[in-house]
Amino acid sequence: RWRQLIPVVSVFAGANLTFSDNPYYFSTEGQISPKIMLITQNHLGDGKWVFVTNIIADYIGTDFPSYGYVLTLTRGFNDKWSGFIENQGFKSDFYSDSILRGGAAYLLNKNMQLDASVSTNFKDTPSILYGGIGFSWRYDGNYKEVRTNIDKGDSKSKAMKKAKKTKKG
Repeated sequence: RWRQLIPVVSVFAGANLTFSDNPYYFSTEGQISPKIMLITQNHLGDGKWVFVTNIIADYIGTDFPSYGYVLTLTRGFNDKWSGFIENQGFKSDFYSDSILRGGAAYLLNKNMQLDASVSTNFKDTPSILYGGIGFSWRYDGNYKEVRTNIDKGDSKSKAMKKAKKTKKG
């Protein structure tokens, strides 16, 4: 279906607050810089495949802006298990790399999940190989499900005609 190629789109905007005594930042001066992200999501095929794209601009307006992307393909195997492969890229004057990641998640119940992943990069300056395990918990105490039925136009009139025929016949 061609409409699957039209993604759901969202935008993120935020700010980096960097203080002058931060040992992990490049500058000795404190500063505020924006970060923006464009996020798209497509459900493909039978709905078990999801493709997510993140395009990122970080530390905009500083001496070391960073640009990146994350491309993730996820597949639900059943009600409990899902897996993913992902490519993440960074480009800046300070550091550039491409990281390949793969992993799986297991849904313990409707609000708790365990996950594990392994990552590696494509260069050797430095070479990266690492794994991770995680736990996610969703709190939805105030959530109320809302369902919307989409009428396909003539289905209501077809149902009314069918009901009229049943009454007559």
